[in-house]
Parts: sequence; structure tokens; C-alpha cells
Amino acid sequence: MGRVIHKKDTEQQEKPGLYVISTPIGNLQDLSLRAIKILDQCELILAEDTRMTNKLFNSVNIIKKKNQLLSCYKFNEKERIHRLNFEKLSSCMVGLVSDAGTPSVSDPGSKIVEKYHQLGLPVFSVPGCCSAMAGFSISGIELKNNQTLTFGGFFPRKEKDAHKLLDKLSCGSDYVIFFETVKRLESLLDHLGKFFDEDVFVFLAKEMTKIHEATWRGYCSEILAELRGNGPKKAQFSRGELVVIVNLSKQKKISTVSKEFEFWLKTLKPHVKSSVLAKILSEKFGKNRQAVYAEYLKH
Repeated sequence: MGRVIHKKDTEQQEKPGLYVISTPIGNLQDLSLRAIKILDQCELILAEDTRMTNKLFNSVNIIKKKNQLLSCYKFNEKERIHRLNFEKLSSCMVGLVSDAGTPSVSDPGSKIVEKYHQLGLPVFSVPGCCSAMAGFSISGIELKNNQTLTFGGFFPRKEKDAHKLLDKLSCGSDYVIFFETVKRLESLLDHLGKFFDEDVFVFLAKEMTKIHEATWRGYCSEILAELRGNGPKKAQFSRGELVVIVNLSKQKKISTVSKEFEFWLKTLKPHVKSSVLAKILSEKFGKNRQAVYAEYLKH
């Protein structure tokens, strides 16, 4: 996507602002030259875990004073924002990093990014590793023009939340990317197998760019059978973190409607335009608008 640019186009003076910097998801050699340069220039680094960031800095000979590296993780992000002096920071280069991959993608960072936007301060992307896209790129799946790719983050642990999410996804997503641990893989596959009428095809990418990197393609039933038995893949997928890509392109359906849905549909249909009604029902019941329109209002 985009055009190939010449070197002179990238030779710009770095400006004050927040730099959202992608870091390696495993292999330290994946840290880009631009990321190293900007991390070295930043007067302040906000890090998910300062210990992890210090290890990264040591590998590329970046030296920061203690007060130039501050923690900014899930449970202290709001407090950190309240304590930062944004008037002073408006003239500084500030870096934002997570332990691995791209900040704000199922990692801390979105609140500090939003604060910069609210204050009208510039936010810059220093792109690089993102495990979700890295996993999709090696899946062999072709995303066609009329198809959708949804990022679902970490799969819900509660039964009710998992069912609700799958209900939404089944109405309008062709492919879905989840994050999951190997220990919970069987639970995720079990949810998929029980929810959908047909066997679902998945692609698994484990520990990408690391020593124990591995991939696995197959149907839920096949993978579950091997995990529950003593297949050769079971030992290979005994630990680590996963990117799970689920193929729903042949599974899309409108879920069984509730009595409340039917009541609102029958009550409003004679009085509201179909396009407007589809929007109302999709927002109220968390369903895909196009799917609601096609199933109930198109005729």
C-alpha cells in the first residue's frame, strides 16, 4: 500500500510530539533504524515495563537517565497522565513503547495517545512489528476486496462474553484475528466448535520471530483431536502465545433473534425506513447493520 519514496523524502527534522514506537515481538534485530534513532532522541520514554525496555536499550546502546524512562501500563496509565506536565512536554519528543509489538493494539497506550489528541499535540507513528498483521501475512489467506478482516484482541474468558462476541462476528466478519495463550487454545477452539454448525478452519502462529516459532493450519476438530491426544503438534504447542486467525467466510449468519428483537422489528417496520431501522436494530442489539438489512428488511 502506498508509493515507494526516495531517501530525500524521509530526511526530515524530528519534531516535538508523541512517537508511538513499535518494538520487536521477539527478535531484537527487527527494531528499525528509525525506531533506534527516535528512541535515542526522545527526552522521555513511556514504557509498559521499564525493565523490558532497558533490556532493549542495552541491546542497541541507548542510554537514558532514570527520570527519562517512566512506566505506563494498564493499571497506572490514567494516573500517569494526571502527573505528566504536558505544557513542558509540548516542546519535547516523547516515546511510547510496549513490551513487544505496537502500543495500543491490545496493549497500553491508547489513553496517552488520546490525551495528546485532545490537547492538539502531534502524534507520530514509528511503525514496525505487529503480531496480528505478521500472523496474517504468513497465513496464506487472500483478503479479497469484498471481504472483511476483524481484530478481536484477546478472546474473552467468560462464557457469556465469548458467545456474545462470536454472535456479533458471525453476522459480518470474514476473517477474525485473536490473541491467545497456548494454555487457553483448547478452550477457544472448543467455543468455535460448539458455536458454529460447520467445522471452522483456523491458522495458528506461535512465538513468531522467536526460537520456538511454529505455525499450524487446520480445522477446529482436527486440532482439538491432536491437542487432546498425543499428536506430534501437541508438544510443539505446549507453551507460548498465539495469533489465531479464524476463517468465517463461509460461516456468516444472522444469529437466532430474540423476542425483544422481533418486537422492535414488527413495531417499527411500518413506520421507519428500512435503512434507518437496520441502523437502529444493529446498534441496539449489537448486530451487523448490513446483515440485519439483508436478512430482515431487504424484501
